[in-house]
Parts: sequence; structure tokens; C-alpha cells
Amino acid sequence: MNRYYILILLFILVSCTKDLELSYEKSDQTMVVNCLFSEDEAWKVTLTQIKSYSDHSDSFVDDARVSIVPENKDTIHLEYLKDGIYVSDKKPISGIQYRLVVRDSKRKTITSQSSIPLKPIISEINPSTQNTIYFSNANLSDYFVLPLDFRISGTDQTNFVRFRLSTFNTKLGYIRYLVTSETISALREMKFPEDYLSELEKLIGVSMNWSQQWTIIREIGKKYGPTYDVDITSKLKEIKVKTRYDDSFQDSYLFSNSIGLNNVSKDIWNVLGEYRGMKEISLFVSYIPVMNKNDQTDYKEEYWLDVTGMSEDYYKYQKTYIKQVENKNNPFASVIEVYTNIENGVGIFAGYNRQMIHFKDY
Repeated sequence: MNRYYILILLFILVSCTKDLELSYEKSDQTMVVNCLFSEDEAWKVTLTQIKSYSDHSDSFVDDARVSIVPENKDTIHLEYLKDGIYVSDKKPISGIQYRLVVRDSKRKTITSQSSIPLKPIISEINPSTQNTIYFSNANLSDYFVLPLDFRISGTDQTNFVRFRLSTFNTKLGYIRYLVTSETISALREMKFPEDYLSELEKLIGVSMNWSQQWTIIREIGKKYGPTYDVDITSKLKEIKVKTRYDDSFQDSYLFSNSIGLNNVSKDIWNVLGEYRGMKEISLFVSYIPVMNKNDQTDYKEEYWLDVTGMSEDYYKYQKTYIKQVENKNNPFASVIEVYTNIENGVGIFAGYNRQMIHFKDY
């Protein structure tokens, strides 16, 4: 009898199973604008469209008319490059108000405006050589840190700033790696697969730092076998340069206990804040790069403070973006909408300035 009831129960469970057709809202194909600009780089605007969940096509916008209208100056017309990117060889100038005008194929006009703020002045930098423990309110954890005090000066209006910490290893930072035609020939003699060599040929002439050459080569090697990524590194051309390439700097932890400056959410990489006039700043920079030296004396670990003066729009965008990223894995967190200053679209059009300050060697 029990066997009979079990069979009936199994039949009911199986018979009640069916596929569900889930419906998703169709996208209105709202245009997404991405343009963060400074005096250091020529104009570049990226345009994409919001897609529906089931749409796997490219979202690049390649048929728009993009213009930058400076205050009291001639209009700058951008040309389409690729992948939704529009460029000009002209560079923005600090202190000028710029207006972005985008007209899509349906004659819809998307606009925004922003400017590059003046660079904050950093003075009286006093780094400590004594490490201490800092308890971070950002993620309720203890960190070995080095205190850093300095002054920052700006306008009498509200100024917006972001601090980041970068370190430069003088032993590895000046070494670059190249895939050359000789590399390909040597690997061909070692009977490497032609498909693998075809992928490597795309990297010929690309200068890579010590971390990139290992990561990139390893990713390609995973497709063909566990030994390929090891063999290839010995065939790369190693060169030494005198330039500190941006990609050779390593980001490290940074914290603050100054009023008005803080780490957003659980973020441990960015300290953001607002200030007026002159302000005394206290930061706590990571001690980890110093510890990693293990008392080696054949190279220096340079500490650099990355200071970014931001327009108010960039500041709001950065804060909400960090909060959204930090909350994405928390099912109980409220939805964070990333700030946008685009009219008739979404995205960001905002100016900033950036300076790297070398303040200590270890």
C-alpha cells in the first residue's frame, strides 16, 4: 500500500512540472553617454544604447552627430572612430564651460554641460615612517597603515576631490615585455599550435608590464594546455625603459578620518570629499607594499598620491557608482541609481583634473 501512494505522489509531482515563459520589458533604447574629460587628453565621447535582457546585438551608436560647444568659442565636431566612440584631436581647457550636443538618427537631441575645475594645491606633505593600525569604518577591518598629513587648497566655493594611493616598484616598474616576430618563430619551431600563434601575433609590438605579460599570456594559454603559458614567457623580449608607465603603478589601500572625507561604502581604494578654501587632511596609506619588500635594499618602493579635482557632477557620479558596485552582491541592500547629468538620455558628461604627487620612498 505504501508503495502505491509513493507512485501516486511521484506522478503528481512530475505532472505538475512545466516551463515558465518569463516576460521582460522591452528596452526603450535610451542613449547612454560616457565622457569624462580633462586637459590631458583629447575629446572622446562613447555612445551606446540600453538593450533588453534578451538582445545580444551590439549596443554601439554609430550614426549620431556629436558636437562640443565651448563657451564663447567655435563648435568642435567629433568624428566617429569605432565601437560607439567619437573623437577629436582638440583638448578641453580648464575653466571653460562646455556643452555636449548629440543628435541621433531619429533627430532626438541629447545634451549636457560641465567644465574642468581648477587643480587643488597640495602642500606641506608629512609622511610618517612608523606604521600603525587603522580600524576602517568602511568594512570594519584593521589595516597596517602609514599616517600622511598635508594641506589642500582650493576656491572659496565648494571643491570636490578624490584621493587614491599608487605605488611604483622600481625593480619591476621599468621592465616591459614584447611579443616579437622572433618570439613567434621560436614557438613555431617548438610545435606550438598555429591558432595559438595567431592570437599571439596580435600582441606583436604591444608593450606589457610584468603583471600584464603573465596575465595575458596565461589567459591565452589556458585554451591550449597548462604548459604553454610557462614556455611563452621565456621567449618574450624584455626591455628596460626610463618612463613610469601608468599601467605599472599598483593601487593600494587608502583611508581617511578627516571630517568631510571618507571611503564610500566598503570601498578601500577611494577617499572622496568636499572642502572649501584651505583644509588640513589626514590620510592613512597602506603599509603592505613596504612589508612586501622583506627588507630588500636593491630597489625602492615609491609612494604616489593620486589627487583628482572633480566637478560636482563627476563627484556625484563617482559616489553613486561606487555604492552600486559595492552593493551588487548584497540581496538586502537598496537599489542605488547611478547619478546622471544627461538630458534626454543617461550617463555622464563631466570634467576633472588629475595630478600624481611623489611623496615618499621606502
